[in-house]
Amino acid sequence: MMESGHFYLVITDIDGKILKFNRNFEKISADPFDYQFSNFLSPNSESEFTYSLELMLGAPKIRRHLLLEHPTMINEGFSQIWWEFSVITTPDMDISGIIGIGVGMQFLEQEMPWNNLVDVLGFGKIILDRDFKVRSWDERIAQWFEPDLEKWNKKNLLDTPSFKGNSQLSFVLETFSYEIKPRCFLIQTNEPESISFAALLIGCQEGYNLFLVPKDLPSSSQLDKKLIPEPVLDTLPGSVFVLSNSGKLLQQNASAKELARIWKGRAYSEGYTLNFPNQPNRFSKLLRAIEEGKKGQSSDLELKLLMPNQEFAFWNASVRPIPLNSEFPEGIVIQVWDSTPLKSQIVQLNRENERLRDLALSPSHILRGPLSSMMGLLELIDAKQMDQENQKLFGYLKPLTKELDQIIRQHAKKMSAFN
Repeated sequence: MMESGHFYLVITDIDGKILKFNRNFEKISADPFDYQFSNFLSPNSESEFTYSLELMLGAPKIRRHLLLEHPTMINEGFSQIWWEFSVITTPDMDISGIIGIGVGMQFLEQEMPWNNLVDVLGFGKIILDRDFKVRSWDERIAQWFEPDLEKWNKKNLLDTPSFKGNSQLSFVLETFSYEIKPRCFLIQTNEPESISFAALLIGCQEGYNLFLVPKDLPSSSQLDKKLIPEPVLDTLPGSVFVLSNSGKLLQQNASAKELARIWKGRAYSEGYTLNFPNQPNRFSKLLRAIEEGKKGQSSDLELKLLMPNQEFAFWNASVRPIPLNSEFPEGIVIQVWDSTPLKSQIVQLNRENERLRDLALSPSHILRGPLSSMMGLLELIDAKQMDQENQKLFGYLKPLTKELDQIIRQHAKKMSAFN
């Protein structure tokens, strides 16, 4: 792969800075080391890559397939490269970087068997006849759409509910013929399940193959919608995150950005899913609370994290649906307060109380030993060998030692129950 003349290989850190690359990647840039991968993309592709990077850091097991535009590749006769990105993790499942493997569209169009796209690049496939009527589809398409319910079979693709009235797809089908080269384009399915897809249309023996893969581009209209007015957001105490009902970060105050730098190392980007890529287990309670918030349920919880200085930090979090007590909320508001100073005081008080308890118990242990020895000696003394006056004094000793023993026992019992 490092010496390949067809494939592009790049390894970046979690922020997208290039750490390693192969010989073929030097066609994009002669010296890309320590530059951002996004520096070599068109503006639209840069936005798409940044969004995909956020998704991968939030769900390290997923892979992202992206058709990206590299303006510097125009001299090579093409500028689009199909990339597959995945996360690199350590044995302890900490994220250490991102690896991308790409292949130029020119190579795909001329040399690669298109049916391999289904397995190699994660596409779903719809088979159309020469009139663009649906003949069949694979399992991936069945997962993304409802072809049986919508009765796709033998129906023109543009007449299906998912694609009806789609102007981009309509234009491609009208201008496409069996003989021309494959056509790459982006389409968006209809509401209510509006999803963006990268699409490839090619001719085949049966008619045409339409390959699709979800893009999950962020919705700009959703970002424009403010669930909490900004003046109100600024007055709310603590670090405040406002999420859409799908979990996308819509708003945050200045304190939330500072908190994100503690949790993640940098502020969270609005428009992307709120995630905790490096410590998913430690934030599991908050993730569960967010899922409950999507269902209209409120939650209060405490977060406890071991910091780099080997000291624990504590936060109290409140997760509330918007509007409150709604079965189908528009979004979720998360308020987080730093309780580390208070917790530290409580821990310190508990330590001092423990020391006081030990000090209070110490006299009991110190006195019990000699007293037990004294009571044993009194049992060995024969009072009959004493004169009458000493017998009278000796008779006072046993009751007094038993009384003292009882007082010490009661004191120890009280101290043991002290918390």
